[in-house]
Amino acid sequence: MMKTLKRAALPLLIVAAGFLVAAMLISSRKSPPRVRQPYLGPLVDGVTVHPVDHPVIVHGDGTVRARIRVQLIPQVAGRIIEVHPAMAAGGFFRAGEALMVIDPRDYEAAVQRAEAGVQQARVQLDQAEAEARVARQEWDRIHPGEKPPSPLVLRLPQVEQARAQLEAARADLATAKLNLERTRLSLPFDGRVVSKNADVGQYVGPGQAVATVYGSHIMEIPVPLRDAELRWLHVPRPGSRGKGSPATVTVEFAGRNHTWRARVARTEGEVDPATRMVHVIVEVDEPFADRNATLVPGMFVHVAIEGETLSGAYVIPRHAVHEGHTVWLARDGKLRFAPVTVALYDSGTALVTEGLSDGDVVVTSQLEVVTDGMKIRVAPGKAAPRSASRPRPAEPDHGEGRS
Repeated sequence: MMKTLKRAALPLLIVAAGFLVAAMLISSRKSPPRVRQPYLGPLVDGVTVHPVDHPVIVHGDGTVRARIRVQLIPQVAGRIIEVHPAMAAGGFFRAGEALMVIDPRDYEAAVQRAEAGVQQARVQLDQAEAEARVARQEWDRIHPGEKPPSPLVLRLPQVEQARAQLEAARADLATAKLNLERTRLSLPFDGRVVSKNADVGQYVGPGQAVATVYGSHIMEIPVPLRDAELRWLHVPRPGSRGKGSPATVTVEFAGRNHTWRARVARTEGEVDPATRMVHVIVEVDEPFADRNATLVPGMFVHVAIEGETLSGAYVIPRHAVHEGHTVWLARDGKLRFAPVTVALYDSGTALVTEGLSDGDVVVTSQLEVVTDGMKIRVAPGKAAPRSASRPRPAEPDHGEGRS
């Protein structure tokens, strides 16, 4: 029995001795000295800015339309006997080509009758002038040195009447020839057919539209812009021959991007009452020069207009502008609020014209709690971003607030 108790108590004694030794070691250990670390502030990112000359590019979108769009309407009546091969939707034609021909035989006969009328009137005039000369000779023989009591004595009114009839006959001939020319329907510009409403064998009359076409030599695009954006562009005054700001028109069509060079031509005569936008008209010359990339009416395109160059601007990330007019600067280890003037906004950057100096470090980090003069640490910086996409004039603040 005693042996059993000794065997059971031995492990307990060993565990108790271990706890006792551990307690003695813990109680004899000294606490390390406490060291207070100074508060250095949050670590932030920043960029060093420098002034640059930045070209202003104003961007907008619009729908292409033809500058010249007309209906082909005959001025004379008759049956169509010939139609140009291009007279189908999408067909191209040249200036002066006969698009449709009306049967000219009636009008050729009218020209012949008018020519005969001219000949008859000319004979009557010659006869009247001869009779007037004979009347003058008879009067001078019978009444030498006396003035006739009336022009009728010398048959002068008959001469004037015959001369007027000749002029009327010539006018009738000119009208007959003009009507004959009008049997050949043509236009004074290169164009493209939108639709055709008549064909060979159909009888048409004056005022009846037989086709709708537009001029293919020039297209225009109304681009809605804010009035603040116009300050960067050159828009020719009405009636002037000056050239407007150059532009680039871009469209994605048939799986490819196509571009055309263009120019600002004018602005429309009114402001859109719904959007308060001004429509700037951009014109594209020879839009069909490349038949593989055609700029047709109805296309929705993007327009980049090259404006003035902004000198001495500072390019910073757009999110670094707070409340639309404030940036955070890192100066001597502290954050400072600086009011600035933003001339342009890009999709990712902003162009500042006032409020910054060469070499300033702009804080780009977003902090939850910010106070003017708080301590900060600036991580290794990088060069200010270059705005290479779509700069826009400054717009009102939309809730970017100071945290």
